[in-house]
Amino acid sequence: MATIHLEESTRAIPLAAACLKAAAPKHDIELKDFTLEHSARLIAEDLTSDESCGCIGFPIYLWNRSLALEVISAIRKIRPGVPIIAGGPDVTAAPQAFLDDSGIELVMQGEGEELINPVLDALEAGEPFPRIPGLSTADFFSPRSAFCKDINTLESPILSGSLDLSRNPGLLWELSRGCPFACDFCFESKGSGMVRVFDTERIRKELKVMREAGIQQVFVLDPTFNVNRDRVLSILGWIRELTPETYYYFEIRTEFLDEETAEAFASVPCTLQIGLQSSSPEVLKNINRNFDPDEFRAKTDLLGQAGVSFGVDLIYGLPGDTLSGFRDSIEYALSLEPNHLDLFPLAVLPGTALYDRRNDLDLKADSSDPYIVRETPDFSPEDLKSASELSEACDSLYNKNRGISWFSRVCYDLDMTAVDLVIKWKNLNESAVPQDILLKDFLRDVYEEAGQIRLYSVLEDLLGYLDILEELENGESSTIPGEHILLEDDLMLSLHSSCRVQELHLHPTVVTAGFPASSEELMVDSELFRTLFWLRDYELCVDLLSEEEEEIIGKLKGRKISYKDLKASYKGIDEFILSGILEAYIIAG
Repeated sequence: MATIHLEESTRAIPLAAACLKAAAPKHDIELKDFTLEHSARLIAEDLTSDESCGCIGFPIYLWNRSLALEVISAIRKIRPGVPIIAGGPDVTAAPQAFLDDSGIELVMQGEGEELINPVLDALEAGEPFPRIPGLSTADFFSPRSAFCKDINTLESPILSGSLDLSRNPGLLWELSRGCPFACDFCFESKGSGMVRVFDTERIRKELKVMREAGIQQVFVLDPTFNVNRDRVLSILGWIRELTPETYYYFEIRTEFLDEETAEAFASVPCTLQIGLQSSSPEVLKNINRNFDPDEFRAKTDLLGQAGVSFGVDLIYGLPGDTLSGFRDSIEYALSLEPNHLDLFPLAVLPGTALYDRRNDLDLKADSSDPYIVRETPDFSPEDLKSASELSEACDSLYNKNRGISWFSRVCYDLDMTAVDLVIKWKNLNESAVPQDILLKDFLRDVYEEAGQIRLYSVLEDLLGYLDILEELENGESSTIPGEHILLEDDLMLSLHSSCRVQELHLHPTVVTAGFPASSEELMVDSELFRTLFWLRDYELCVDLLSEEEEEIIGKLKGRKISYKDLKASYKGIDEFILSGILEAYIIAG
């Protein structure tokens, strides 16, 4: 079973193939992993290298369809007689189209665990494929997809060992199937509207295996993880108990958030992804979604108050939307202060209700992968291009430059809209020579242009502080010495590697408190504060330095100096050196 992943990453997990392997223990299924970086020829040669291989299968997704078709063509030239089968979301959405395009023996529609054994049994016995729901061949088309009513009868790919957890520190973790909503752009728009969940015993057992395997990141496959309040509180409690060091990614709906669930999310290392798609209730009605802007804001505020990291999704090119409306959506989304904002063009995917309505809505989109919309009655090709450029600029400015920490302050300081700031960044990047534009230089120019350069010093402190935090995030931590240190002449001294010196316009207590007031209120007329930052026992520590102490710190950085040499250059430094040793930013020995 060959899985072609988008790229090498912690999400490149052959979950679908492993589920089929777990469902067919009496058959010898080998899992092979590739990425879009691999050539069709290389993949085909690898898959045909074992002459005993009786069948080759592919899970087909939007991103790998084109390459998979090339691989199939190459396999036909190397081993013409080997049977090839395929399944997955893209095949299920348009089985006949994939049969026609690939010329393979069989496609599986729906949940493959229901189909894999009949298929492999027939191949092993040399018999024709059975004519059952979910299986289509060149001479038999199934009008229905395979559906498993009780998913708890399915073997777990994690517990069965079908999925090798030692090969990747990340994991795709399936907790449910189905969605109670029917958004027209999603595959679930034609689903049953029923959510089928895996039982608690399986979930707890899987968590224990994940802990033993040392899994670092888990991407939870559940489009509405928090739809059942009691269930989500239980699962988050088990995560706290069994895998407290693992980082989780959840998809949620704001409708089901309350204070208790927000606090529960805050108690585990995680990021939440929320599909907003548009801030226009009218546009969202066109894709079978309801939306109350005030309620949505109140719910996301609960996450902010609890300290939960969350991201928001927007889609441009939706039916009834315009470029101006998309800008309004960006403005609204950024006002929520998400940790990141992800923006996508509409994909009119086969198998969705929107695809069926595309002609009625006059949606002009790609007829094949990636199915991106190219024109609508309200979104011209030029407007879609502008939306794409705006999305790239937003990603560059807000996401890649940690905008959650400073973006709102800049807009407030300069009385500027979020979109106007993004457009300034976009225009600068378009006009600049091909080189990286420094964020600090850009923002200084924006403040100066707005006649508010005096306020920039506050932002400069904030950006400098964020740089230090980023540097220390993965750095080493110092430890308070466990024994008394005597200042003897031959004692060698050095600076701990986590130490950073920053000259601040604000007192460091204001900086470490997170800049709790507006820039105008924080403005002070004073000399710079020489501030030492370091990591001790994995906590950030700060101290103020005199000019002479800053000079001593500079001499100790990156080298060892004897106490004798230091005291020869600086008089009366005993107290500073002893304090530094006790505070664990100066290393003795």
